[in-house]
Amino acid sequence: MSVSLQPYGSASPHSGYIAWTPVPLVIDTGGTAGILRLTSRSAAGSVAKVVFLQARDQPPQPQIDVQLQAGQKKTIFIAGAFQPNERHKGASADSKDVTIEARWAEDSATVVASVDIMIRVRRNANELSAKAREDFLFALAKLNGIRVDADATPGPGRGIYVSDFVAAHVSGANTSEHGDSHFLAWHRIYLLDLERLLQGVRPTVTLPYWRFDQAAPNVFTEDFMGAMDQIPRDVTAPGGGFDPGGFNTPLARFALNNPLSRWQINDLQGIARAARFAPRNDPANGLFQPGPNGDFGVLDQDATLALGGGVPDPKQAFLGSSNLGTGFARMEGTPHGAAHVSFNGRINQVPVAPQDPLFFLLHCNVDRLWAVFQTAYDRFKQSDVKTYPYQHAGDADPWEIINAGLWPWDGSRSHPGNLLPPGTRQENFTRSGLVTNFPSNSPQLLHAIDPYGYNNPSHYLGFGYDDVPYDHVDAATS
Repeated sequence: MSVSLQPYGSASPHSGYIAWTPVPLVIDTGGTAGILRLTSRSAAGSVAKVVFLQARDQPPQPQIDVQLQAGQKKTIFIAGAFQPNERHKGASADSKDVTIEARWAEDSATVVASVDIMIRVRRNANELSAKAREDFLFALAKLNGIRVDADATPGPGRGIYVSDFVAAHVSGANTSEHGDSHFLAWHRIYLLDLERLLQGVRPTVTLPYWRFDQAAPNVFTEDFMGAMDQIPRDVTAPGGGFDPGGFNTPLARFALNNPLSRWQINDLQGIARAARFAPRNDPANGLFQPGPNGDFGVLDQDATLALGGGVPDPKQAFLGSSNLGTGFARMEGTPHGAAHVSFNGRINQVPVAPQDPLFFLLHCNVDRLWAVFQTAYDRFKQSDVKTYPYQHAGDADPWEIINAGLWPWDGSRSHPGNLLPPGTRQENFTRSGLVTNFPSNSPQLLHAIDPYGYNNPSHYLGFGYDDVPYDHVDAATS
C-alpha cells in the first residue's frame, strides 16, 4: 500500500497551509513497516523550509526518522522554519512552495510520498509579491460583492463585507469593541473572521499588515490600496480641516484593473481618503492641533512596546487598562488612533472606518504589535492578570470579563446600541477546516489570548506573523 502524509490529519488540499506553530502530520504506511525519513525541499526561488518535531513540545529538526509498524498510523508535528535573515522570515511568498518528502531510510533515492506546503503567515503589506497583492484584492473585492470571476455576486457594496463586517463596527457596538483592554482581543477575533472568509475565496491569502510607523511606498499606489492627495497635518492650516465622514475628501485613485476601483459600500462609490503625511515616503504622523494636547503623533514599535511597562524589567510588563491610562492597552490611543486620524476620510471615524478596506491592514498591524508584546513577555496565560486584567465578574462590564462572549457572534445584543448581530454573524464565526473551531461558532474573549496555542493547543487560531516566531520567554520572567 502507498504511504500518505496528511497535515492536520486531513487529505484535503486545503490542509497544506501551516504557519510557525507546530501542527500534526499523520503518517500512514498501510501494511509496510520500517523507518521513514522525512525532509523538506524548497521550490525554485523559494527559501521556505519545514521543520519536524517528534512531539509538539520537542525541539524542531530539519529532518526526522519515524519508526512505523505495519498498519500503524503515527502522528508527528511540522512547522514553518523561522529564518530571521530571509524575506518574510522564511515564510512563503504567495503559494505552496515547499514540499515534504518521505523516503524509506534504506532507499534514500526514492520518494514514496510527498505533500506540498505553504508557510502561510500575515506579511508586511509593503513587501508583498505582485501575486500576493492580486490574490488579496481579488478575494476582498469578491466579499464586497464585486464581480471578479464567473460566479454570481450580490453586486458592488452588497456583499458579506458590507452586510456583516462594516455593520459590526458601528457606534451602537462601540463599548463592546473599544475603550479598554478588550479592544485588542475583540479586534483579533474580528480580523480572523474576515481572514477565514478571504481564504475561502483564495486559500493563499492572509491579511497583510501596514506598518504605520514606516514608509510604505508599495502600499499607497493605484495598483494596491490607492494613491491619494496629501493635506496638512495641522488642522488649522489652509486645507487641513478634519473631515470625519469623508464627505468633502477626494477619492483615492485606483488603476482600472484594480478591483478596488469598483469598491462600494451600499450605494456609496469609491474610497474617500487623503493623507496628512507623504504616504509613499513617510510613516503616518497623526494629527496636530494647537494647545497642550495638540500633538497626537504615531508611536513607533519600540515606544509602543514600552507602554506595557516591561522596559527595563520584563516582569513588570502588563496589558493593563486603557481607561486607567496604564499598560500596553494604551496603544488604542496611539499608535492605533493616531494612525486612523493620519487621514481624512471614513477611516478616521469608528462607526464607518471599515468602509475603507485599509482599516484591516491598519488593524492587522495593531494585532501584530500585541503579538510582539505577548511574545516578548510571555503574556499568553489567560488566568494571569498581566495578560488580561478582568478575570472575575464585578471587575468590569460584563462584556469585558475573560470568559465573555463576543458580540456579534454570541447572539446577544450590542452595547450600548441594543443591536442584533448583523448579517449572518449570529453564532456563525467562519469555520476552519484545519484548526479547532469555537464552540457553537461563538468565540469568547479568552480565545484571543493564546492564538498560537502555547498553553492550550486547542486555542491555536491558525495564523502567524512573518516577524513573530513561535517562541516566548521562559516562564520565570513572569
